[in-house]
Amino acid sequence: MPFNPNPNRILHNHKIKCIDFLLLSILENPGQSQRFHTRRLFKWQHNIEDHHSGGTNIAYFNNKEYYRDILFTDVSPQTVEYYSYFGPQTKSKHSQIHLTPVGFDRANKLRIKLGLPEISWDSAGHPLSCKTP
Repeated sequence: MPFNPNPNRILHNHKIKCIDFLLLSILENPGQSQRFHTRRLFKWQHNIEDHHSGGTNIAYFNNKEYYRDILFTDVSPQTVEYYSYFGPQTKSKHSQIHLTPVGFDRANKLRIKLGLPEISWDSAGHPLSCKTP
C-alpha cells in the first residue's frame, strides 16, 4: 500500500482512523507494550516496518486529554526510579496497555461495523474484568 497522507485508512472496506486501529490492536492484544501497538499502526499505515522502533505515532499514548486514561491505560507496576527536573519519580519497566470501559465499547462498536464478532469484557484480559471469588 503506497503512502497516503490522509490519516484515515481502509480496513475491511471501511475507512477508519488511526486511533480506531490502535483500539482494535489493544483489544485483540491486551497487555502488550505501547511500542508493540505503534509498530503495528506504522506497518498498517505505510506497509513497511517502523525504522524508529515504534517511536512513530507515540503521541497517541502521551495525550492524556483525549486518549490516555480515557480510552486505554497502562496497568504495569511503576517500580523503576528515575530523576527528572521535578525530582525523583517512578515509571514502569515495560508498559502493559489495556482498554478502559469507554475504549472497550468504542473498539467493540468498530468491530461490529467491520463485520467482526464482538469480544466480551470478561475475556478482554483487563485486570478490572477479572472476577474475584
